[in-house]
Amino acid sequence: MAKEPAAREIKFPFKSREELEAYLPYLITRLAHRWATDQNAALCKDGLQGAKMRMLSCLSAFGELTINELSILSVTEQSTTSRTVEQLVSSGLAERNISQSDQRVRTVRLTQDGTSTLMRLAPTINDLNQNLLRDVDQDELQNCVNVLGKMLKNIKKNQI
Repeated sequence: MAKEPAAREIKFPFKSREELEAYLPYLITRLAHRWATDQNAALCKDGLQGAKMRMLSCLSAFGELTINELSILSVTEQSTTSRTVEQLVSSGLAERNISQSDQRVRTVRLTQDGTSTLMRLAPTINDLNQNLLRDVDQDELQNCVNVLGKMLKNIKKNQI
């Protein structure tokens, strides 16, 4: 049986399947893609796949955000964010407002309908999350969250 490569010692280009499978950016990308695919399939009847769901989740967690902040937090291009916000506003899930501090800035927040929709979808999302975390104990999960948080700080380009 092949010895697992030490994650810090793996260098691109990879010399084996084991190196690729121990390369953190590859694992994160696979995990994110698989999560998005499963979530999109589960929510397709609601029409809240991808960027829409990420934006609603960010608005739920942060409250009112500017388009720029929402773009950063939802990991979405700013032009896509603007179009998607328009769709969320048209469907009654979000509302746009003029910032109290700067009349040139537009902010976005959930409507009551948006909050109700997220509450209705919560069991589906929570079930997907429980499946993702199956066989992962609490200490492992907390360690993973802490490590990923440190890594995000290492590459962060903004204050959000």
